[in-house]
Amino acid sequence: MKKRLVLLLSLLLALSVLLQGCLMPFPSDRFDYLTEETTEPTKPTDRGEPAEADSYLPYDEFPRPEEAELEPVAFEDIEYTRPDAAALCKALGELEKLVKNGGSFDEVGAAFEAAYSDYSLFNTMDSLSYIRHTIDLNDEYYETENNWCEEQSPLIEQALEKCYIAMGQSDLRDRLEEEYFTEDFFDFYDENQIYSNDRVVKLMQKDNDLQAQYMALQSDQTIEWNGEEVLYEDIIGDESLDYDSYLTAYQLYYNKYNPQVGEIFAEMIRTRNEIARELGYDTFADFAYSYYYDRDYTPEEAEDYLSDIAAELAPMYFYAVYGAQNTTPCSTDEVLDLFEKTVYRFGGEFATSYEFMQAYDLMDITDSSSKMPGSYVTYLSSYQMPFLYVSPTGKLDDLLTCCHEFGHFVDGFVNCNGTSSIDCNEIFSQGLEFLSLSRAELDDDEREALTISKVADSLMTFVSQAAYAEFELRAYALPDDQLNTEGLNALFLECMEEFGQSYTGMEDIIAPGWIDIQHFLIAPYYVISYCVSNDAALQIFQLEEENGTGLETYRALMSTSSGNTILALLEENGMESPFEPGRVEELADFFEDYLS
Repeated sequence: MKKRLVLLLSLLLALSVLLQGCLMPFPSDRFDYLTEETTEPTKPTDRGEPAEADSYLPYDEFPRPEEAELEPVAFEDIEYTRPDAAALCKALGELEKLVKNGGSFDEVGAAFEAAYSDYSLFNTMDSLSYIRHTIDLNDEYYETENNWCEEQSPLIEQALEKCYIAMGQSDLRDRLEEEYFTEDFFDFYDENQIYSNDRVVKLMQKDNDLQAQYMALQSDQTIEWNGEEVLYEDIIGDESLDYDSYLTAYQLYYNKYNPQVGEIFAEMIRTRNEIARELGYDTFADFAYSYYYDRDYTPEEAEDYLSDIAAELAPMYFYAVYGAQNTTPCSTDEVLDLFEKTVYRFGGEFATSYEFMQAYDLMDITDSSSKMPGSYVTYLSSYQMPFLYVSPTGKLDDLLTCCHEFGHFVDGFVNCNGTSSIDCNEIFSQGLEFLSLSRAELDDDEREALTISKVADSLMTFVSQAAYAEFELRAYALPDDQLNTEGLNALFLECMEEFGQSYTGMEDIIAPGWIDIQHFLIAPYYVISYCVSNDAALQIFQLEEENGTGLETYRALMSTSSGNTILALLEENGMESPFEPGRVEELADFFEDYLS
């Protein structure tokens, strides 16, 4: 019975808790940046190990591709002010008229710089309200402000897009690309005129409202337990509960929240499909892959890739569940100490970024039931500051979560948020997890356990995220009479069975488990990024194990990621494509050898 309970809890954790990855906001700024390498000596450290990289500079001397418009200040000292969205839209509208009326290059340039500064400030306030909202979902002020910013965002994007279209159709096009943007910048807007469609803007506002409704359900989730309304996480976190009590708690939770989230998600799918139709796309997947993620592979190629994962890796899933069990308790203070020492052993731009983060208090790893579950990094563009957010679990795995998000943070600091591809973003998060395994200050048993746990988690990532990606592709194709809570539950169970994640007798708990995957509702078609980037991260790990060049490869990828797409980035750095014929079979052989 005890063995069955351990497996049950591991399975439920894999199904219902957001992967220790992150939700990164869709990049709305399509500027291309160049990174600069430095060759200063590493920072001296008393951490017991020499720093490895050779580019350490204090953060205020580190050459970054963009300068901050506002002087950086500690996060808690940033004052939120509701941005004047109407004035920004008016300024962008006047800029559009100026371009169309034949304004000079200098006039257009000056007007664009002023308007774009205000646009950057709007995005900064939007990110700030989001951070403070997720830190405390019960804070009604920031909930209101975050919802307001999200309502205004499509209107502002519409006004900005119209400016870009006008610029691209003007005689100033080439010179603007040369001095303000990048080569072929306007090609994108020749083909993608999304926000110019008023109907699409209204649908996007509706989608944002549905997302807000979902977010409101994430705070202080409760169930009725022994006649009292209690926090769900307190019950699930009670290690004294027996097997049947755990099942009861999960069932009560899903009975309460599954119908609510099901209604929201079904309406989201209808809304998003209508957006795709309005824009002339065959499916919402085609639109999301192209517009939100700028991917250099198609949903059809992804579908073949998912089939390979189901055939080659899914049969190993439960083997990985056992290997990934790492329940070593570790307090937040202990995790932060380990994290800091690990960072300093990387040295270079990692130490620089960490000191920048500490100087301006750009990390939240507090534990609270009112925090949004999961973790992420977002960007405060006017200050050129990334921000790192983690909801801790009290286990040693929190160290890897911190390293995961710190990979995003370093990329954001070094490239000034110029890595626009989510697929590329996730290489740096998952890759840094692997590289930290040999550098964290752990004893031999802890290091071995954490390494096995991470490799097993990597296998689980492939299989679980592939199952989620398959669910998304099929969910958006459901006929209307099946697009409801019952239909979504049945489809999710079907996908979990196909990818080897079903468990006899657990169908009633597995089927509604999709409601805990925030990506479905907040970042549609994101999850495939975890699979393709995980392949690249594993290649980094293998290079590190074989000849110690993993960190060198990681840094090379980061220096060439700005404005790049994943397949182009991997080819440029001599790495394999996840879609290479036989690649998934190679991964299966690796996992079998390593985990055995």
